[in-house]
Amino acid sequence: MNPINVLCATDDKYVPYCGVMLTSLFENNKDREVNAYIMIDKPLSAKGIDMFKKLAKRYNQTIHFCKVDNSFFKNFPIKGNGVGQLSIVTYYRIYAADLLPQTVDKVLYLDCDIIVNKPIGELFDMDWIDIAIGGAPDMCIEWQEFYDRLQYDKSLGYFNAGVVMINLDYWRKHNITQQCLDYLVNNYAIIENNDQDVLNFVMREKKRMLPITYNYQTLFLTPYIYDTLSQQMQADIVAEKLPTIIHYASQMKPWMAYYYSHPFYSVWQKYKKLS
Repeated sequence: MNPINVLCATDDKYVPYCGVMLTSLFENNKDREVNAYIMIDKPLSAKGIDMFKKLAKRYNQTIHFCKVDNSFFKNFPIKGNGVGQLSIVTYYRIYAADLLPQTVDKVLYLDCDIIVNKPIGELFDMDWIDIAIGGAPDMCIEWQEFYDRLQYDKSLGYFNAGVVMINLDYWRKHNITQQCLDYLVNNYAIIENNDQDVLNFVMREKKRMLPITYNYQTLFLTPYIYDTLSQQMQADIVAEKLPTIIHYASQMKPWMAYYYSHPFYSVWQKYKKLS
């Protein structure tokens, strides 16, 4: 079986939440080899490193640390989209093909505000030849202004970049990282959703749209988002009682006070207790 390779980013502040996410990943994929690559732009505290080492040992999996030079990104645009706190870290995944070992052919990028609630091995067993990236529909996929702004056809779709399968072999062969940087430089003024816009445009014709179970954004459940979606997506949302990957993509996170009313709050708490 192909190993499960995942990529995420954290700092000392987010170590506990990254740890909960990785706990859920390891807990639900015990029958597979899992390699977790954590991007950091400065050394973690000894306490943070120790927490990750204990987590990897408990599940007999591997955690690697990848140092990122964040000075390169200092002039990149950081524009709010109304969902959560954004930082320059959002651009780090563009460098996945350069940061990870050449032996890693594909990797699943995961934000830290995520729970992997079921096995994900089938994602790595799919045929990714000639596909640059895979992602599930973003909550704003039906908003025509996104396509007008980025200037590509709506039929190609728009994915959420909080969970993306990156075909590293394809990226290296076609120099996708440089394409992303060139697009960023040349289209700075129209970018609103940071690297998510960049990834969607650059790979608009070389992407695979994944089922929403692989990135079930909690804001799907709010009327102002749900009512904008297609009938098929609405049906898929209702049918997903226990998604494979739950993405707490909102300003309110499950580790914050007053989040307890959310239907997936108990799921996050389950893995917090295990972590």
